[in-house]
Amino acid sequence: MTFLKRSKLFATLVLLSLTGITIFIFSKITFIFRPLEAIMASIFLPILISVFLFYIFLPIYNQLLKYIKSRTLAVTLMMSLILLTIYLIIQVVLPIIILEISRFIGQIPQILYVLAGNLDGSLLEEHLLTFIDTLELNQLTRFVLQFVSGATSSLVNVFEIVSRSAIILFTIPLLLIYMFKDGDKIPATLTRYMPKKFHQLVRDWCHDFHLAASTYISGKLLVCMYVGVGSYLVFKVLGLPNALLLALICGLMDIIPYFGPFIGAAPALLYALSQDVKTALLLVAFITLIQFGESYLVSPLVMNKMIHIHPIATVFLLLVAGNLFGLLGMILVLPTYTIIREMIRSFIRFKKNEGTMPKFTE
Repeated sequence: MTFLKRSKLFATLVLLSLTGITIFIFSKITFIFRPLEAIMASIFLPILISVFLFYIFLPIYNQLLKYIKSRTLAVTLMMSLILLTIYLIIQVVLPIIILEISRFIGQIPQILYVLAGNLDGSLLEEHLLTFIDTLELNQLTRFVLQFVSGATSSLVNVFEIVSRSAIILFTIPLLLIYMFKDGDKIPATLTRYMPKKFHQLVRDWCHDFHLAASTYISGKLLVCMYVGVGSYLVFKVLGLPNALLLALICGLMDIIPYFGPFIGAAPALLYALSQDVKTALLLVAFITLIQFGESYLVSPLVMNKMIHIHPIATVFLLLVAGNLFGLLGMILVLPTYTIIREMIRSFIRFKKNEGTMPKFTE
């Protein structure tokens, strides 16, 4: 042990070797962790949806508590509002979106022809028209419809599995009720099972999680609504078809920083190019103004400085999370990174304060 303390290089090599041996051993006994994986897979989705809904409606709930002294009545009204919102989305918004998706699919061949016709005198026109002429548009349309119907049937199967799962259907409302009713008691409950010297650390961690999650989810929701509504007005002014669907894509894709706005604006730009170049240029100008307004006006107002992440770190995080976990990883990586970062900072502050505190001996 004395030699390990004296030689940092040797101590580092020993630590790396022990880490590698531990990883190797655990990789050979993965079957032991399969029940744990099953448990985590079962509870991850309900908890994720519950936390997401909780922080979306938390500002409204806090306003209700100012006027309604009964917490039980406030929770009841809040749950009624959530259920009403979900019902309206399913009954009113979803059919309109499905109709616009079907229209968009049917317009794809015509958009390709018009887009190629607008590229007069260019090499791209020659190659694009040649490519389109080699396609049988009926087969292309049939392929797209089969692809969408296959994806839709897969989604329907997923939704059927979810709807038939009593655990998920009953767990989410139950979790939401207890989050609204007893969410502020979680720090006190956790500290009750921890040693006294860690009470402040646990409270700081709970505060960090609550602040980061509430700021990111509610703030990002407002930003996406701003982008969606602004895009919808722009598309309506420019006379683009399927404006609601295109605006919804822009708003949802804005959840992903940097890459999301370009992905979201691509379908609208395709429509604009199929009309004329002037419409496309106006679209690019208006979307750029919306993005500037988001970056320099809306985001600074609704997003806390705590959420600020260096752009290079953001890009690397998005690339890694996208490769590992797909779209869901790209959505969750930034709030997860922010929460972990703040918890590490709280732990460092705790250790520094612990080191400066006087130690009393009996």
